[in-house]
Amino acid sequence: MSPKIAVVYHSRRGTVRTLAALAAHGAREAGADVRLLRVPEETEDHGQWPEGIAEPEDVLRAEGLLLAAPTYYGMVSSPFKRFLESTSPLWGQGLLADRVATCLTVSTQRHGGREATLTSLHHTLCHWGCWVAGSDPADPSTLAAGGTAYGLAADNTQGRPTPAERAAARALGRRLADLTARAHPRQNGAPAPVAVSSRRSVRLVVVYHGEDAATRILAQEAAAAARVLGASVRLRRVVLGGGGRDTAWLGPSAVPATAEDVAWADAALFGAPVRLGALAAPLLEFVQTLDGEPGPLRGKPAGGFAITPARHAGAETALLDLGHMLLHTGALLVPPGYTDPVVEAAGGNPYGTSCSRAPDGLPTPQARAAAAHQGRRIAFAGDLLRRAPQPSAPTSVPPTSIGSPA
Repeated sequence: MSPKIAVVYHSRRGTVRTLAALAAHGAREAGADVRLLRVPEETEDHGQWPEGIAEPEDVLRAEGLLLAAPTYYGMVSSPFKRFLESTSPLWGQGLLADRVATCLTVSTQRHGGREATLTSLHHTLCHWGCWVAGSDPADPSTLAAGGTAYGLAADNTQGRPTPAERAAARALGRRLADLTARAHPRQNGAPAPVAVSSRRSVRLVVVYHGEDAATRILAQEAAAAARVLGASVRLRRVVLGGGGRDTAWLGPSAVPATAEDVAWADAALFGAPVRLGALAAPLLEFVQTLDGEPGPLRGKPAGGFAITPARHAGAETALLDLGHMLLHTGALLVPPGYTDPVVEAAGGNPYGTSCSRAPDGLPTPQARAAAAHQGRRIAFAGDLLRRAPQPSAPTSVPPTSIGSPA
């Protein structure tokens, strides 16, 4: 069976619609069952575009999502924001999690907030608990269209994107279809069988840089929870910058992390203390060594956790910045969202497990439970994404899918 994808767009001048339709076409080329849907103006536009109007239930029915909107003041247009907020009842019931999602936007100014718009959409997707996919950094069309890792950012050209932007939109749709097929395997309504090459335990690497017990304990909780599910786990530490001051009572120090550990793994989780609103520099330096075309994280699920010196000392911004870096490596962000009550009990950070440093230096029981949930979740995602999707025939493209601009 073909993966079900919804491409939801808001367009005023035609460019977003054209790119959204091209992305839908690319997804159909990869065998997906695609619905192209529009978000109307606050005052109904009386059918300026022929596609049906998007409803919250369309998100519910989809397994993969492409969100497309113009950039206004570094964020999506108000009609599109209104549509996102209309999904709140479904989100409140936990019904929007685990969809694979990506985004595109256009703006008049080349550096007028496109990346801010794409990453703000990622924030929403993390709250939903979606798996966030950017563009493929190893695909030549990504660089030709400007090289953003966060989806597709294009010029507002009155409905006439450049050839490079058109190619990148189709490539983004194909990537979304492939990842959705892996994340939601089905064969005649049943889960697809495991590929021969996948008849082994899923592999997870947990990499941390910690100067205190809290970071190391959260890393151990995530690793142990994944092992309980049957995963093969490597617990590794980053020793750059003098990070070898782990407390002896926690047992022998983990082996130093290498890029080979990440290449070995099907999924990766990274954690460190927060300094000045970002994760500690040694961990970020290690992640930067994973850049490449393709790098060892390409197509793999990844996430992060953080320890802060105080409750509001940068846990969210640090994990969001880590997410930006991971997208540049070609990884998919698999955040906890609100997929388990333990997330809210630990403080409700949908971007990754976080806690503030307690007087005794230990993470709270709630944070430990949230880290364990994150370890299980990232291992589960790795188990799905490592499998080859079942082949699907390309679906037909309706005449209105790409259409000429108005």
